[in-house]
Amino acid sequence: MSEHVALRPIREIYSSATLADDAPHTLAIEEFLDHIYAIDREVRWNERFGPGAAEPCHDGGQQHGAFIFDFGDIRSLLANWGYVQSAMSITEPNRLLLEYTQAMMGFLLFNGSPRTIEIIGLGGGSLAKYCHAYLPSTHIRAVEIDEHVLAMADQFCIPVDSSRLELVLADGHDFVARNERTTDVLLIDDFNNEEEVHQLNSAGFFSACRARLNPGGILVANLCDPRGQNRSALRNLRKSFDQIVTLPVEAGMNLVVFAFPEGCQQFDRKQLHDTARLIGSRHPLPMAELVERLQLRPGQLAGKGFSETEPSSLGTQRCWS
Repeated sequence: MSEHVALRPIREIYSSATLADDAPHTLAIEEFLDHIYAIDREVRWNERFGPGAAEPCHDGGQQHGAFIFDFGDIRSLLANWGYVQSAMSITEPNRLLLEYTQAMMGFLLFNGSPRTIEIIGLGGGSLAKYCHAYLPSTHIRAVEIDEHVLAMADQFCIPVDSSRLELVLADGHDFVARNERTTDVLLIDDFNNEEEVHQLNSAGFFSACRARLNPGGILVANLCDPRGQNRSALRNLRKSFDQIVTLPVEAGMNLVVFAFPEGCQQFDRKQLHDTARLIGSRHPLPMAELVERLQLRPGQLAGKGFSETEPSSLGTQRCWS
């Protein structure tokens, strides 16, 4: 059974008058993170030294299983106090608050109007909601392994009754390997435990992902590893795909990867910036900034010979999944 915990912020984070500005949203996320990581430290301290060893800074106590946590205008889905799965603005539920989710939408630079999108790992539904709202001709299929997370969909304003959104209760690894449907874009955002990390980073899984893509398809993977041990995943991606492009997320230790199964396409930043301007007229996303951060070799996309990003360049703060 999921829990719903509310915490009043120390001060008002931002008002509706400033919602159009990204700065208040960034401040809100930082305030939110400061609070939940303080709670996480307290929980771990009390686990080590006994209940009451740390002065309580919250009313939620120890949580078991996925639960919802409200802080001001932010509603989040937590696996535990130290692990944020999703964050949503209650007043703007379709807005992508977390930088890594904005980075994953960078696939629009390469395919601005996919017919189908599959998402492995629904969580709080940030990517599913955004795609549903801003890509009105796209059918979205989201796969989630946790039935309790699916049961919370309405609390995250996920349009469960839409004919363009299909929610599937299944193991993402098995679904990709066994389901016979195909897709234009495949988003992988489901690394909740060590077993999933091993399965979803394997060469066999990435090979199944490639087979699942339609001609011209794109795989988008959120690699999350604060120890920088994602080189094996990158090697396995290169074994299955002809070309990859990487995008570090500055606000955390995430690395978003765009993988292309067919040939080595030629792109340059000017072309990508032109595309970003067109996308920016329809999408509230920092597309120009994403283009600048794409890791490209001069005159071409990063291919199989491109060296992996060093962990130190991925940031030192937090890893999102």
